[in-house]
Amino acid sequence: MVYANTGNAAMSAVTLHDLNQRYIRLADRCRSQWTFYQLLQGVFKHLKNSPCPVEIDYPALFTELRSLSDELSDSTVASGSKALNQLAQKVDGLAKRLLEADAAIPPSLLRRFFDRLRHQDEKVVLAIIKFYLESAQRTPDLFDKLDILFTRLAELPGSDGRSIVRQPHEIERLVKPILELHRPPSTPREEVEILARAVAEIKAEVLAASTFTELVDGGALDRFRSLKRRLGEAILDPALLPVLVDTTITVKNRFRELLEEEESRLLEDTNRVRELEQQLSAHPELVTPELRELLETFMAASHRLDAARREDNLRGTDVLSLRRALNRILELFDATQSFPPPFQLSPTIPEGEPEASATATEPSRQPALPLLAQLPPDPLLHDYLSKIIFALELAGADRSSEEAVQAKELATLRLEPAEVDACRALAAGTVDLGSLVGQRHLLLFQAAALRVRMDEEAKEIDRLQRRGSEKLAEVLERATQSLQRASEMDRRFLWFIEDALYRGDTDQLEPLYRSRFRLLRAYSGLWLIHNARGGISPF
Repeated sequence: MVYANTGNAAMSAVTLHDLNQRYIRLADRCRSQWTFYQLLQGVFKHLKNSPCPVEIDYPALFTELRSLSDELSDSTVASGSKALNQLAQKVDGLAKRLLEADAAIPPSLLRRFFDRLRHQDEKVVLAIIKFYLESAQRTPDLFDKLDILFTRLAELPGSDGRSIVRQPHEIERLVKPILELHRPPSTPREEVEILARAVAEIKAEVLAASTFTELVDGGALDRFRSLKRRLGEAILDPALLPVLVDTTITVKNRFRELLEEEESRLLEDTNRVRELEQQLSAHPELVTPELRELLETFMAASHRLDAARREDNLRGTDVLSLRRALNRILELFDATQSFPPPFQLSPTIPEGEPEASATATEPSRQPALPLLAQLPPDPLLHDYLSKIIFALELAGADRSSEEAVQAKELATLRLEPAEVDACRALAAGTVDLGSLVGQRHLLLFQAAALRVRMDEEAKEIDRLQRRGSEKLAEVLERATQSLQRASEMDRRFLWFIEDALYRGDTDQLEPLYRSRFRLLRAYSGLWLIHNARGGISPF
């Protein structure tokens, strides 16, 4: 009798231990669901601009979970098992509701959500991975989302904006407990080795691409994406997962690096096409049906790219479409078209006043030359003065200076209203360039151009430094010239400020101070990065 009781006690102990383990796993599922529910709320609120389609009282669920813990301690094995099964069924139902809501979130939206998070807690990412792995669904979208999450788990932010891959043993430490609970179907070692070599070849091809067009057109990105989709659950293989996430992060870094270079070229070529459109508006006889169609294609591609940027969902094909449209227009234009003398910033003639006659001598009615031709030669700033003039021409003369600086054509230049007024006055010939007012306008115009140049040089130095490019020394040398010019220009600002104070012309103080301080901010930013990257001090 004693032996029988001892055997029954041992069997009960094993069963209670099993119930305890089941309870621990159920509690972990509830925590994963709660984390996933918070993710859904964030995605629907911030990216879909709508309330989360499911509403679940998880605090009440956790209260029920704690009550079950007390019940398991006091109840029999049979009653405890029944209560545990009932709560598990409830949790299964909640998981189903969460997955139904998740079906409305494509993988790209999940990626965008994590891109916007400045700080990513690895415990949160692990909890979301657990939730997906517990699902009985095995759809391509689910594996795409797991791919995104494992990549987030395996990467660390670098100081230069790039991502750094964790060491393999760190990745294994993070994912091993999950994969032990959710073991994927075993993949033969020979097949894993073949797949790893295929991934390595794709990685090498991506790194070898020298331009963004070559990267996207080469097909390596599409092949890698297709390979991961075909793998399905095999992406969870402990031997293959580190290889996949390492290559994914490498692809991301190379994509961003080449995209950054391409975007600067796109901006330059887009400005050329905008100038072409401006010139064609004055010479409609030169617009052929082919050119008109190309310009419409360019506009459509440009709008798609702008929309993708606003939605943080930029795809390589969007960039490539715009690049191809630009190339076709510029090739056709360079091969077949020529125009009369270059555009000039049109002077604004007050409404109701007659236009100047050919014999008029008043300066305000005789802007006989384009603006740059009227100014002293300035090789250092010529391109940037032209950029401002062109942007003002696109923005139109019908806007006030306060409105013009906010126009999309000018917004990226971040001009001051007084600088816009100065440029317009010089173009209209309403001031004598040799007068005090004319020189003050010229200073404001040149200061704006130099500020744009210095901001661009600071960004370029940082980009080339991150790439280890040999062109860095050349840009540092150009930046030295900009710093020298900024120092000279600051002395001119101080002279005009002192003169305005002496004359009591206080209306001119704020525009001068604003332009000067904007120049000094650009100067200090460039000087710091120029100095840190080994540039030769101009002093």
